[in-house]
Amino acid sequence: MKKLLLTTATLFFLVFNTCAQENIRKVATWNMKWLGTNSGNQLDALENVPDYAEYILRTEATLFALQEIGATHSVAGKPKCFYLDKIVDELNKSIPDSSAQWTYILDDRNGQQRLAFLYKKDLWDVSNARIITPGNSFVHIRRPFVVTVKAKGTNAQLQFDFIDIHLKAFDDESSRQKRADNFNELSAWLETNTLDEDVLIAGDTNIYFYESYVYQPLLDIDYRYLYDAELTAIHEDQLGQRFDRFFTSQSLYHEIISAKNLVGSSEYIDVIKDNDPNKILWFDQNISDHYPVVLNIDVSEE
Repeated sequence: MKKLLLTTATLFFLVFNTCAQENIRKVATWNMKWLGTNSGNQLDALENVPDYAEYILRTEATLFALQEIGATHSVAGKPKCFYLDKIVDELNKSIPDSSAQWTYILDDRNGQQRLAFLYKKDLWDVSNARIITPGNSFVHIRRPFVVTVKAKGTNAQLQFDFIDIHLKAFDDESSRQKRADNFNELSAWLETNTLDEDVLIAGDTNIYFYESYVYQPLLDIDYRYLYDAELTAIHEDQLGQRFDRFFTSQSLYHEIISAKNLVGSSEYIDVIKDNDPNKILWFDQNISDHYPVVLNIDVSEE
């Protein structure tokens, strides 16, 4: 009898854990390095489009905050990126149902340094897209791009506001001050604007290790920095940097911890990378000088 009870309990645990895992979705942030623009240091050849798509699928993420996307044309007055169009076409080749395909939304203000959200339509609804200018330090390019995201599907309850950021690069006093001003102004803006209580911030912050003071204003308003020990910058002179980061409001942190408890502390946030030096060099020259960071979220709770 005891063995039967044990077997039943084990079966219940396995079924419960499997169902719970189905409520976990992966969200990523990725700087794609001048996608669609001729920066002089990126190949961006069309023959690499399948590699972009393969890599996106490898992350298992279904919602991406993207940085450094160039606008090369428009459709119905909305900016589009030729290369991103081709990548999406590649992603959708094996998805005949249009309602389950990939799509994206691109900002209309940040020139050749645009921000975008790439997502699967059957899993996420993305709406209310807008550029924000939290303060004077955001007057020119790299203004944050905000959307409202709602999870779709069985048991999906989660809704949150997603802020895509790309802060000033370089390790000089002026750039460091610019990043500090960005975080001061963004934190003040968050306190005075009516966003959903669940807020996720992600992007290329260009924050160096010794600059943790820069994002302290976010922590002061009860946001959390989600830490991953892996490095995200690929260039040799920046191999020791983790530029690509996630921050979350206290409310959304509950859904992230729920996912962390299910997938494990070493898996809930992860950098998707290769360790083979030849693969790293090829990736840097052909795809991006950043690796994406992937975060797990439990969508079954609001």
